[in-house]
Amino acid sequence: MPEKVTISVADDAIERIDEVVAALEGGGLQVEQVLRPIGVITGSVDTRHVHALGSVAGVAAVEPQGTVQLPPPDSDVQ
Repeated sequence: MPEKVTISVADDAIERIDEVVAALEGGGLQVEQVLRPIGVITGSVDTRHVHALGSVAGVAAVEPQGTVQLPPPDSDVQ
C-alpha cells in the first residue's frame, strides 16, 4: 500500500537535489513535487520501502504526511 511522505534533503546536498531525486526514484519513490529552493521532496512509496529511503545519500529525514479529517458540522464532537 502506498504511503505519502515528505523528504528533507540535507543542507550539503541541496546543490545536487536532482541526483537525490533520481536515487529516491530508484528506491521506489513516486515523486510528486520537488521544492528545490528549500530542499523538500514529496511523493508516495510502498510502505515496505519507507525506511530504506532514509539511507539514500543526501536525505536528512523521511516523514509520513499526516491527514486531518474534521467531523461533520452536525456531529456531537465539540
